[in-house]
Amino acid sequence: MTKDDLLKLGYVEQHDGSYSKVPAPVHNSHKSRQLPDTVPQHSPQQALVALAQGKGQSSKRITISINRRSTRTLDLDNFAGGCKPLIDQLRYAQLIPDDDPASVEIIFTQEKVAHQHQQGTSLKIIYH
Repeated sequence: MTKDDLLKLGYVEQHDGSYSKVPAPVHNSHKSRQLPDTVPQHSPQQALVALAQGKGQSSKRITISINRRSTRTLDLDNFAGGCKPLIDQLRYAQLIPDDDPASVEIIFTQEKVAHQHQQGTSLKIIYH
């Protein structure tokens, strides 16, 4: 997407160069605040679309293994929560049919490494 495309969709460029969608102003006499639309939306970037042409899906259970290597470890709930956009992109790219526990088993592991150049995240999808 281009900058013009994002602006047409209602996104606003932030001071750090990223874009975010600003909710429409509320026009009423109480001037109450409303929460922005909380419905999940597809990312404007199609990062995993090219991978969708890979191995076809199976109707059997799928295992996703996410391994994080970093100089410091995270609490498991923070690690798992931070992986939500990645897992959603796997679903949008149709690499997994759904992310519910009946369809997918997700395994989160972490390794502490000594140096920043050793940091990284690996993802493995196993179709059983």
